[in-house]
Amino acid sequence: MITRSKVFLIGCLLNSLALAVQGQSIELNKVEPPNWWVGMEDSSLQLLVYGKNISLTKPSIDYYGVEIKSVTTLESANYLFVDLEISPDTKPGSFDLNFSKRNKQILTYKYHLNIKSDRPANGQTVDGSDVLYLITPDRFANGDSVNDSTDDTLESANRSDLDGRHGGDIKGIADHLDYIERLGVTTLWLNPFLENDQPKYSYHGYGISDFYKTDSRYGSNNDFKNLAESCHKKGLKIIMDQVFNHCGAGHWWMNDLPAADWLNQWDSFTRSSFTNIAASDPHASRADYDLFTKGWFDINLPDLNLSNKFLATYLIQNSIWWIEFAKLDGIRMDTYPYPDKYVMSDWVNRITTEYPDFYIVAETWESKASSLSYWNRKNANKDGYEPHINSVCDYPLYYAMLSAFGTEGNTYKLYETLAEDFVYGDASNNKVFNGNHDVPRLYTLLGENLAKVKLSMAFTLTTRGIPQLYYGDEILIAGDKPDGNLRKDFPGGWKSDDRNAFSKEERTSEENELYEYINAILAWRKDAKEIHFGKLIHFQPLNNVYVYFRYADNEKTMVVINNSHESLNRYGLARFQEELLGYTSATDIITRRYHETLDHIDMEANTALILKLKK
Repeated sequence: MITRSKVFLIGCLLNSLALAVQGQSIELNKVEPPNWWVGMEDSSLQLLVYGKNISLTKPSIDYYGVEIKSVTTLESANYLFVDLEISPDTKPGSFDLNFSKRNKQILTYKYHLNIKSDRPANGQTVDGSDVLYLITPDRFANGDSVNDSTDDTLESANRSDLDGRHGGDIKGIADHLDYIERLGVTTLWLNPFLENDQPKYSYHGYGISDFYKTDSRYGSNNDFKNLAESCHKKGLKIIMDQVFNHCGAGHWWMNDLPAADWLNQWDSFTRSSFTNIAASDPHASRADYDLFTKGWFDINLPDLNLSNKFLATYLIQNSIWWIEFAKLDGIRMDTYPYPDKYVMSDWVNRITTEYPDFYIVAETWESKASSLSYWNRKNANKDGYEPHINSVCDYPLYYAMLSAFGTEGNTYKLYETLAEDFVYGDASNNKVFNGNHDVPRLYTLLGENLAKVKLSMAFTLTTRGIPQLYYGDEILIAGDKPDGNLRKDFPGGWKSDDRNAFSKEERTSEENELYEYINAILAWRKDAKEIHFGKLIHFQPLNNVYVYFRYADNEKTMVVINNSHESLNRYGLARFQEELLGYTSATDIITRRYHETLDHIDMEANTALILKLKK
């Protein structure tokens, strides 16, 4: 029974609560994505709105074609998730996103809608005709020393610290686009350049603290956009490195998570097993699967839980935002198997819905083709999972190259690994590489043997797939673990450097020999359709000599890898007549030497011969 005194008490409590709410301050700090585009295939847009007590407000919009469909609050009172519908006939422009309390407008955010870019449908944005050049931005070149240390970031520059910030930036890359273009590569891939506001070890870029902000030590969002525009003017493409598996411990939301399940949380710090096969293993235990996918990469890299649908939408939209903002040609997705794989499949679908020919390459660190193929398939796997990804990092072939050109000298590994291409959906789209930012430098792994490095380069640039080179490998930069040694500064990228390896005059004779060797292959490769899109026919290696052909239409190239320590004198070609039939001569694309007949060849030990065949 409710007495008069209880009614009075309830009334007092409600009045006190109303007064408390009325007295609470309300702030608006972020709206993400910060702007959007009309003309999208998917008309939905979800805004993450952040600010003190923002959940106490009611958002409203008065703009033709834009409608608020729903508003959601999670556990933190400082977030709102606002779902919008943008009709196809919505005009570009600006509108006020108003926030009211008790029918009184108290905050406004000016939201901009631009026109979606019109991209010609002329095939995959990055394909076999391209050669990627991977750069760690902090270690390539310092174009603006003023931003080496910035007021809005914790870690200052210290070039003497192997694991510290060295001052490389976007302007440094832009200043050396001529070098990149002259080398002959076609596509720039940068390790992550987004803000990594960590107290130390932040230069690598994989501990993102703001998914919508370029790290101020590299420059601004517009600096990156201008770099992309400069690349496009030179005929170069640009790929962005993105990370969905984790963020940095310094991310702005870490002190105020929208919900407890925003992260994969454990009772105590639990590191990932890093066992990629747990994501594809049909016999995997739940414990093993969870440890791999939900364990943290490191104590300063919180593991994101993409099963939270609001976080998943946030990250998917972030990719689309950067594609539109900078007119990206591709995305390399870090640690692809680690997050919720079904969300990652949705991510690919959402991007390819907007951009059907967009290039996405997944980092899938698998040593076996059978496991790697789980992520590169045209149809669903036996468990029903459809990855939809169109390119993967070919680690099996990377390890085969190390076996072939390293101390083992086992050329058969190349043949054996390529013979397993039948397991892939499209092996010709695999990203082929002989070095990257996570492994010891190629020159070091191959015993600082220039001849072996040249063999590795010749193979990488002529086998099937989309090749990628790592900055500085073209001038024999050496280095083994720890990681800072793998990501050394490019000599000449800093004004105080003793020499400038961007310049031919200041490189050593061996550095120039390799640079010019790669340059010659790349110059020819730009017009070699059989290398871009052609088929591969290879012959089992005998006596460490591996011969293969690339062909398309009436174009054919023969590659001979003499990986032995013996010269080939009058090496007969009768064994390869099925592929030489109809061809009478050839030109060595490196030396430009003309071969009048195709009866035999002569080769030095540990050399490659790339012959453009002629009828």
